[in-house]
Amino acid sequence: MNFSSEEIYSLYGQYDSFVTLEFNFNSEEFEKFGSRLMGVFLYTLEERRELEKVINQKEVPRTDVKIKFTPSDLERFTPENIEELDKYGIQASSLSAVSSLNLPRKNRFIEKGTKEIPNQIIIQLPPINGWQELNRMRLGQLNSIYQSEKPFTPYQEIEYWGLHSHFGIKMNKTDIKRFSNGQDSFIKKVRLLELECKYHELTITEEQINEFVDLTLAKILYKNAVIDKEIQMSGDNVKKVMATYKEKIDDLRKCCSSFEEDVIRYGDRPIYLTYERFVHIYARHVSETQIGERFSAGKTVFQYKFDDIRYLLKMVVDCVSDEIQEHFRSSTDQPFRRMGKRAVYVDGHYYRLVIEPTGSILDFHPFNIAEG
Repeated sequence: MNFSSEEIYSLYGQYDSFVTLEFNFNSEEFEKFGSRLMGVFLYTLEERRELEKVINQKEVPRTDVKIKFTPSDLERFTPENIEELDKYGIQASSLSAVSSLNLPRKNRFIEKGTKEIPNQIIIQLPPINGWQELNRMRLGQLNSIYQSEKPFTPYQEIEYWGLHSHFGIKMNKTDIKRFSNGQDSFIKKVRLLELECKYHELTITEEQINEFVDLTLAKILYKNAVIDKEIQMSGDNVKKVMATYKEKIDDLRKCCSSFEEDVIRYGDRPIYLTYERFVHIYARHVSETQIGERFSAGKTVFQYKFDDIRYLLKMVVDCVSDEIQEHFRSSTDQPFRRMGKRAVYVDGHYYRLVIEPTGSILDFHPFNIAEG
């Protein structure tokens, strides 16, 4: 055989190199996928750990096994082809040639310390002339979602009705039926958003100020209660946790104070991160804000800077976005799960990802971390 699985990992797989494969004419892969295939080799966490040990031995074996593969988006394959490559892969001995661009290579899987998100592009948006223009832009975007009959996220719905009320737009009977059945807590949130718009646009009246302060205080108390609940779950002795992790708890409160909701990915089923799950993830898996003995022992933390975690979540969801949407088209009442051998691999790490049928991120954290 021309290639062994160990050689492929050593030369290309460990670096997540984008490769072009050429198959032997009489191979099964040639019949299924053609003479060439572009993409990236794919490994589970256990496979990668084992291969790291093997390629560092004095005498490296040469084995012929199937290696999983993620084809390039440029390849025009059927879902069945993609699934076969993802679950079973290609036989090492079927390869006649492997080529890749001569680019700098790093094994991100074994890289230690805090990482930088690779290949970030910062886009400068044009300046916006005041809060009123910004609020009208927000309403325009929400109107587009409403007219497309795609579902709102919880906070989008609050924004939609709050901005309607703020701009004095009349609502018909069909609209009112979507007003969350008139729940008092929801109506208060809508009213607060309306008053926030007036406050920012400097159109709030003296009579409305007291109501604005009361609703804002209630919101702050609720947010603090969510954090307090996480603190209570973080150790048996709450007083000790509060004293030992005071700085981290303060940082957690600061980063959560302005967070409402983050839409991670738009689509037929929007994927979003709620405030409650945001607090949960940051309290348990982010080193700067991880609190309590129960969480710090045996809990993997993100190997990225505090400010990069939400961007990282978007990267992970983007990797499986088509799979997520297809899952919810066929299974509207079952959560989407990628974990264990099906964990999502991004930039040297394997991530557990669980999304509720509503589109809400339920769980997100890494399985592995290179310490040091």
